[in-house]
Amino acid sequence: MLPDAITLRGEMASFLAVALVLLLAVRPIAALCGLDRSLVGDLFWGAGVAFVLAGHVAYLAVIAPASLIDAFVLIRVQSGIEPLAGAAASSAVWWWFARRRAAVRAWLAVALVSGLVLATVAYDGACVLRDACFGAPAPAPLGFPMAGLADARIATPLVEAAVLLALLAAVVRVWRRLDAFTLAASVIGVLAVVRVAFTPLSVAGRDAADARTAITLAAGLAALAVTAWRARTSHARARDPAAR
Repeated sequence: MLPDAITLRGEMASFLAVALVLLLAVRPIAALCGLDRSLVGDLFWGAGVAFVLAGHVAYLAVIAPASLIDAFVLIRVQSGIEPLAGAAASSAVWWWFARRRAAVRAWLAVALVSGLVLATVAYDGACVLRDACFGAPAPAPLGFPMAGLADARIATPLVEAAVLLALLAAVVRVWRRLDAFTLAASVIGVLAVVRVAFTPLSVAGRDAADARTAITLAAGLAALAVTAWRARTSHARARDPAAR
């Protein structure tokens, strides 16, 4: 069991874990994308701050609009974040960075979505700091007893983190076989679909599926459709030189 001093501040500790993972990821992602390390670091910093601020404000606007005028509540990040609003804000930061860098615009998108996957993995893995690794009930060996719970549960966040990390590693293996735009679409598509796929295994089960889940699924499927279309088009051009 973790000390109460940690679990009570688990959300903030989780954000610190995410920040540390992204800091360590700047160099390898910059190298894979052929980008300047400082540029990727600035992108991660700006996108991360935008994600937290926009996501937190959007969450409060939906859950408790009156709290938006309470400065103390507004700055307490542990009270919740709306991920879709955060992702939109991060995309806006990417556009601001990329608008004058047309030559590397697509690779900046790859760096951003790769960072988003790693941030998700880090946040899921930090569930131990929030005492929130439990998911849907399940018999052994899928589920196992957890402190304070009568039934066995799947450690859904940890399983999701492992799946995302494995899929990102698989993408890295074919990193240079795809153009940057297709690569970015494939990564964001995989992230969205995996997040939706694990929704029924969350602690709320199927009741956790809502409008956000539908939007995430639609975005993920659209991104994967773009990936498939571009891969097919590229293959057709490679087979038919006259079409180039």
